[in-house]
Amino acid sequence: MVFHTSRASFRTTRLLGRLLLAGVLLSIILPLANIPAVQAATDSTTSSDCVFDVSIVYADYLDMDGDCYFDDILVIVQFDLGFSPIYEFYYLISLTLPSGIQYSYLVHVLAWADTIYIYNAFYDHATETGNYTVYVTALLLYPNSASDSVSHIFDPPGGSPGGRPTFDVF
Repeated sequence: MVFHTSRASFRTTRLLGRLLLAGVLLSIILPLANIPAVQAATDSTTSSDCVFDVSIVYADYLDMDGDCYFDDILVIVQFDLGFSPIYEFYYLISLTLPSGIQYSYLVHVLAWADTIYIYNAFYDHATETGNYTVYVTALLLYPNSASDSVSHIFDPPGGSPGGRPTFDVF
């Protein structure tokens, strides 16, 4: 069986194919023409989004290590960070005893919350009577740079000989 096609029917088929292709392309392109122009992405976190407030919400002595001496100090620091999915910052926390001896610890923090509370445990540090000073200075590295500091003075009653001073964060 042999099929013969004429040149006219071949041209008609070819023309219909091109019209169909043009119709499909126009149905895709025309809706896209109504989309507003795309702008370059910028960092959505501005300095107004960056709060970064540091405060000491609790500082007192207690027996956290179970040695029957109330020579441990718990300091709870609150960081209000702003509105970003992730934060990176450092803070330096220092405890100055009444005699002037100072203990300082540097802590690196990666956070995924806008407000966080960090518990700082100074084990075997409350060994003197008098006023103790806690000082916190913090430096935000990401999403912007900012800094803040705060201090707090309190007086644990008496002192205990305690052991070797150690520090823990939780």
